[in-house]
Amino acid sequence: MMLSDEPYRWAEAVANRRDYIEDQIRAGSPVVGVGYEDGILLLTLSQNQQKLFEVYDRITLAGIGHSTDIEKLRQAAIDMAHSIGFNYSEDDVTLRQIVYFGLGPAVKAGFDDVVHSPFLARVLLAELDGQEGAQIFYSVDYDGAFHRHEGWAVVGGVVEADVMMGRELSDLDTGALSLSDAAGAALRAWAMGRWVGKLDEVPTDAEQLDQMAGEADVADVLETELKDMEVEAVVLGRSQLGKNKYRNVDAEEIAPALAQFTL
Repeated sequence: MMLSDEPYRWAEAVANRRDYIEDQIRAGSPVVGVGYEDGILLLTLSQNQQKLFEVYDRITLAGIGHSTDIEKLRQAAIDMAHSIGFNYSEDDVTLRQIVYFGLGPAVKAGFDDVVHSPFLARVLLAELDGQEGAQIFYSVDYDGAFHRHEGWAVVGGVVEADVMMGRELSDLDTGALSLSDAAGAALRAWAMGRWVGKLDEVPTDAEQLDQMAGEADVADVLETELKDMEVEAVVLGRSQLGKNKYRNVDAEEIAPALAQFTL
């Protein structure tokens, strides 16, 4: 009887693990990635804590969740990128390799090991003009599942936040956007994701969630959150001189986009 009960106990432990992780990260600050005419923009809002990071010359990482776990994943991505670059060549460093053979398996192993603490984080990575295309993103979930995206990508505290943020971005022609327009779209998507993540109870019914989201005031959400948080944004820009395409975005560059939502 004990042996026959074992699979059910394991399944229950996994379900409890999911509930625990989602409860820990659901109210976190979402991350939005949007392609634009010169490259890729990653944007979030934060409170004196960096959430966007350089991994390699054309690769960047962002996360939602516990900062220590995001840091572990950041360091793992950097270590793998530099190991590939040292042992082979810089051209062999790809986001696909980092996710498929590094972060994905590592996060899955952490989630499956019910004895130890899992990674309390979801991460979003971006690569500019790599072997897979111009504006490529990978999201890695807390259970090690990963997904490839083109043009734009989001990571929120709950899946429903991802869905609603995605609807804000789905019609964008990312190759034609200015940086300011991309920032405006990213801010709107962020506000929607933040709004969903802060709901006392997130509807699982898509129609009900749509109806509630239609009544959300994203400008009010942003204005409220900006009282305690600041916009953090980085780009991978083609026009950036040298092989390293990563740079921080100045507040002045974001100001026109913010003006759409604040008084």
